[in-house]
Amino acid sequence: MRKGFLLLISLMFILTFALAGCGSKQDESAGGKTAGTEEVQSAKSNGEKVKVRLSYWNNEDSVKTLLQLAKEKLPHIDLEYQFVDIKQYDEVIKTQLAAGEGPDIIGGLINDNTVKLGYFEDLTERYADKYQETGTATYTIEGKLYGLPQGSWFNGMFYNVDLFKQYSLEVPTNLDKYYQVSEVFLKNGIKPQAIGLKNPLVAAQSFIALAVNDYMGTPEGKDFNEKFKNGEAKMADVLVPVLEKWKSNMDKGIFTEDMLGLEEEQAIDEFTSGKAAMFQSGPWYMETFKQKAPDMNIDMFPNLGTSDPIGWMVGGPGVSFGVNAKSKNKEAVYEILDLLSSPEGQQAYWEDNKGVSSYVKGVQFEMPKEYDSAQEAFKAGHIMFPPDSWGIGRDVTFAELGKQLQEVLISGKEPKAALEATDKKQAELLAKSK
Repeated sequence: MRKGFLLLISLMFILTFALAGCGSKQDESAGGKTAGTEEVQSAKSNGEKVKVRLSYWNNEDSVKTLLQLAKEKLPHIDLEYQFVDIKQYDEVIKTQLAAGEGPDIIGGLINDNTVKLGYFEDLTERYADKYQETGTATYTIEGKLYGLPQGSWFNGMFYNVDLFKQYSLEVPTNLDKYYQVSEVFLKNGIKPQAIGLKNPLVAAQSFIALAVNDYMGTPEGKDFNEKFKNGEAKMADVLVPVLEKWKSNMDKGIFTEDMLGLEEEQAIDEFTSGKAAMFQSGPWYMETFKQKAPDMNIDMFPNLGTSDPIGWMVGGPGVSFGVNAKSKNKEAVYEILDLLSSPEGQQAYWEDNKGVSSYVKGVQFEMPKEYDSAQEAFKAGHIMFPPDSWGIGRDVTFAELGKQLQEVLISGKEPKAALEATDKKQAELLAKSK
């Protein structure tokens, strides 16, 4: 009898713990308590602080205003910033994550591999609807969002406002109008555009801007980059017409053979001296422009395509912020990210990163006047850098594309052959990664 009673008690004891375990899993997966909830509630009631660590490769000045806002709005949270030099950043943070440690909020490092290793928390339900898809696409893996894109860098077409006024020219809104403007400048001995095609990355950036406008940024091509990353799509199958159109810049005299020996710095000199009317680049050269030509009136319009009147900026997130899956203070982490994802939080981030645009829906920054003609593109969320979605081929395949484009211009290589060579490079990288 005693033995049977003890057996019954033991079974009840085991069942109780089993049910408790199920309840715990339900809490985690079905909207129960998030890790750190009790700590946050305790901190709020007792005046204590929950520590949250944010790590990034820029110095603390790049988030100084955001840190101050968090201190004011979330006094129960101690948001600590950890700077790690970009040269060691990946190695340092990955080592910490592999040990089940690391910062609570992680800048960058979100890719197929780190997600498969379980380093990052799924942020889809809480944040996906708050951010523009052009920003989240890079950090969406197998349909789930793992990083919040912040402050995009961007590339558009700078133009000399006074030269346009001198020849009574309006800002072009498509390729045909751009060609018309270029023809006027050519007739008057002015280069339409200065470009340093000696650098293959400059060539690749120029081509990809047209590819975004005429294919990758359209409903037809919106899935191309993800498929290209996985080896399910090829450039040679869809981008030959785009490359033929890009090559026509040489036929029209907009690109010239001497540009293939021109460095970026030399192209800048042509633009700031008034020898060229336009220059394709981003805000990182604005200070250089002002130093070389203090009185020059500059504006920027988006990169243009065949038909879209808005155009596209080539660009992408300067950084993404993800959540360490092993963080013990996730509730506090989410409070920080909620603040960052608000208009007030985005404004605070922008204060120390002026010249970027926001990926949070409905948030717009007061951009410097030098970007007035690009505002419609920013409002539409027309900012994309396709290689960000190419996975393992982000840098190597993009560089190969640039080299192939140079051959198209230098030796007359057929566009299809150039794109096939780029596809081959991507396929080689994919094969090695498996």
